Amino acid sequence: MPQGNFYELLLWLILLTIFAYASREIDIFRTIKEIEAYVEGFRRATQKAIETTLKEFRNVAKETESRRVSRIEERVREMVDSVFLEPEDKDPYGLMDKLKHLMLVEDSALINEIKSLVPRAPKVAVENLKDLIEATRQLNLIYKYVEHYYRLGKKFKSIWLLLQLHSLLPFLVEEVSALESSLEAFSKGLPIGDSVGCLVAARFIQLYGKGEIREVVEDTILSKAEFKGREVLVIKAKGPSGVTGRLDDALAMVVKSRREPKVIITVDAALKLEGERSGSIAEGIGVAIGGLGVEKFNIERLATKLKIPLYAILIKMAGPEALSIMSKEIALSIDKALRRVERVIEERSEVGDTVVLVGVGNTIGVYP
Repeated sequence: MPQGNFYELLLWLILLTIFAYASREIDIFRTIKEIEAYVEGFRRATQKAIETTLKEFRNVAKETESRRVSRIEERVREMVDSVFLEPEDKDPYGLMDKLKHLMLVEDSALINEIKSLVPRAPKVAVENLKDLIEATRQLNLIYKYVEHYYRLGKKFKSIWLLLQLHSLLPFLVEEVSALESSLEAFSKGLPIGDSVGCLVAARFIQLYGKGEIREVVEDTILSKAEFKGREVLVIKAKGPSGVTGRLDDALAMVVKSRREPKVIITVDAALKLEGERSGSIAEGIGVAIGGLGVEKFNIERLATKLKIPLYAILIKMAGPEALSIMSKEIALSIDKALRRVERVIEERSEVGDTVVLVGVGNTIGVYP
């Protein structure tokens, strides 16, 4: 090989090596800068949520003449940083009972903490403050996890870790936007998309209710109604506080104290697929309840033991819509969902039967 060609080849190899290295470094730098913008956006959203929560605490404290305003900021930040530790699942026996116990303890502890800061606050205000804390806590958790993996990828210059994080960020942005929207709803006591199941149940009570509304278990009400010769027992969380109730406990109490229902119908919001229209209605077989699955498990276990058919009415919506102030499309779907409920009752039961209708979701801004 001529000496000139050898040096040209060597030069090309050196340039290719430099280009390959530089290209990787440029990709890492570009990805880091894009992730930094998201991290900063999440940080601002979290800080805004904390400020909104603090402002609402101060407003409630001022209205109720509480004297613990100086402690509020410190305790709110501590509550936002607190975490829920799920039970050990290596031995799955009794897992749901342990999970429910921890959920009740967490809920009780948070409410007691809020009451210690604003002891004269009414129950509705306490529950709405609790929802604000939980939304802020979720925002804070997203921010911390994103920042953690961003710093980890930057520290080790791991392009693969950074790319994986980068690919998830648009989905996290949607969730963060929804949580930001929920702050306004919780601070003003307005219904959110997830309240639609409760609104359907409340509408049914308004149209067909014929008895008193009783709180059968904590934060959960029962109302008796009559529809075309059927006795309909309507269960929902007690509004207008921002609570979801204890629907499984209420249903168990109803079944224990009265005759077994012919049918159990649950109505809840459901995640729509891309291309589906918000507010569209779907029917299903089973229990329509989200969350960690405790209430769903208990209702399924009870219905299976007693051989009670389970039917569901689903109101479709996007994830962000479930936490945002209820949109017009979702509000217009309430009467359509109610007609589906009436049809299921008429088709799946006989005159003289007892039917249980469960309105699922956060009942903020929804009475009763």
